[in-house]
Formats: sequence, C-alpha cells, structure tokens
Amino acid sequence: MPSVANGARMHFGDIGGDFFMSYGPTNGPRCAALAALVIGVCAPAPAGAQDDRGAGTASSAPAPAQRSASAGAFSNWTTTARSDTQRAAARVTGGYDSAGKGATFDSGAEVQLMKRWAARATASSSPASAGLGLRLEGKLDALRQETNGVDLAFAGGYESRGFNEVPAVAGTLALGRSLGRLQLLANVGYARGLEDAEQYGSAGLAGIYQASQQLQLGVDSRLRIDLERDEDEPPGERAWELLAGPTVTFTLGSFALIGGTGLAVNELRLQPGLNVGAIGYLGLGAAF
Repeated sequence: MPSVANGARMHFGDIGGDFFMSYGPTNGPRCAALAALVIGVCAPAPAGAQDDRGAGTASSAPAPAQRSASAGAFSNWTTTARSDTQRAAARVTGGYDSAGKGATFDSGAEVQLMKRWAARATASSSPASAGLGLRLEGKLDALRQETNGVDLAFAGGYESRGFNEVPAVAGTLALGRSLGRLQLLANVGYARGLEDAEQYGSAGLAGIYQASQQLQLGVDSRLRIDLERDEDEPPGERAWELLAGPTVTFTLGSFALIGGTGLAVNELRLQPGLNVGAIGYLGLGAAF
C-alpha cells in the first residue's frame, strides 16, 4: 500500500530581528514574560539542525526535551554552555522563597538562529523586587567539546532590572563538560548598571545526571554579589544572595516537568543580619 507522507514542517525566518523589535526594553514586563514563552514554542531553526555530538537518526535520537534537560537548558540559575541540543527551548517555573518571604517566578526561552548563535529572553521576579525583570541577550557557542575538549559560550545583553534594582548591561561566560551521563556547568558573569554606577558579579555551578531515559537529577546554584559600595542604595537592594539545591526533571517527548528545592540566603544593604530560608519551585519546559 502506498505510504502516507509525513506532514511538512513549518519554518520561521528572521527570528532574531522580529524578536528584538517586538520585545524591546520599552514594553511592559508582562509582555516580556509572554515573549519568553512564545519564542520557544513558535520559532524552530531550519530543518536538519542536529546536535554535533551525533544524535543519530530521527528514530534513534533522544527526544528533544531529554537532550535539552541533559545539557542544562531548563536550569533556573545557570546558563547552558551550548545551544545546539535543540532548535528552541522554553521554561516557566513558580515557587516560594522563605528567606525573602514571598513568591518567585522564572521564565526563559532560547532560539538557535544559526549553528553557533542563539537569542535568549528571560523574565523573573522575587520577593526582593517588585514586578518582573526582563533580560534580552545574544549567545555565541565559542567552543565545542568534540573539537576543543570543553563547551564554552558567551551571552550578553540588556537587563531591565538587574540584581542592583536598576537597568544594566550584563554578560555571562558558560563553561560545560559532558562526562558520559553527567553534565557539568560553570558560569561567571558581570553586569554594569546604567544608573548610579551600580554593578554586580555572579557565579554558578550545576551538575545534571541522566538517571534514566526520562529522568535527570541534578544540583543547581547561583551566587550574586553587589560590587558597588556606598551609602546611596536603591530601596531593598541585596548585598549578596545565594541560591543552591537539588533539581529533578522528568521528560516526555518535547515536554518536561521541572522541580527544585534548596537553600536561600541573602543580606540586604544597609540592614544588619542574614535572611536564611528555603526555596522551592515547580514548572514546565518544552524543547523542539
């Protein structure tokens, strides 16, 4: 009997230009959160894009969400060191931070524009900040483990409200190494505020272990430190903040269930004492 042809895939061009024109820093933060989701679902790269590590044929390759989760693409606190494990990925998580005594929200999306170039958008909120903070950036995969022994990526762009509670220009270096079923990630970052000479540094470590075909277990962490020291500080500015704890991701095809918990510690500027508590979150992810 004649076989039934597979449905044709739809392709979307000029993703990067449309994205930055539509969701620039002049739009409202709620639109930013929606942008982060829509990008990941609606903007695949050209057909035939494939993981350089050799995902194999379509019938034998891991599902898109599994590849993305194993590389750290669904992490709340660290940036993955390569973007070719999927054409596009998105995540949304919500939780509670007892150190800050309030709810948390994180969302993000990444779209592969070319072989080593990607566009990223994130939107987040925490008890220390009112409303959503938007970050728009480009990302370059500079090194690949297959030829250089490690994965290395650079991401840089604009934050509508950085760690110092003011708009900033920020950059991150992400280093990764795959050791069989274990993926290791390290981040270091710097941001310069566009107001009041504010600036901060950041660092993160993560490990993801593929426990089974659909289950990834890991540890994620992020440290951010205010690098500008004077007596004129934005209200509620944190001197430093540490988030760290175990994570779990369960994937099914192109979708993922994300969860995490751990330690949350921060110290506010011009206020004595530490705020120590727990943080927990749940969410959904998708990769295509």
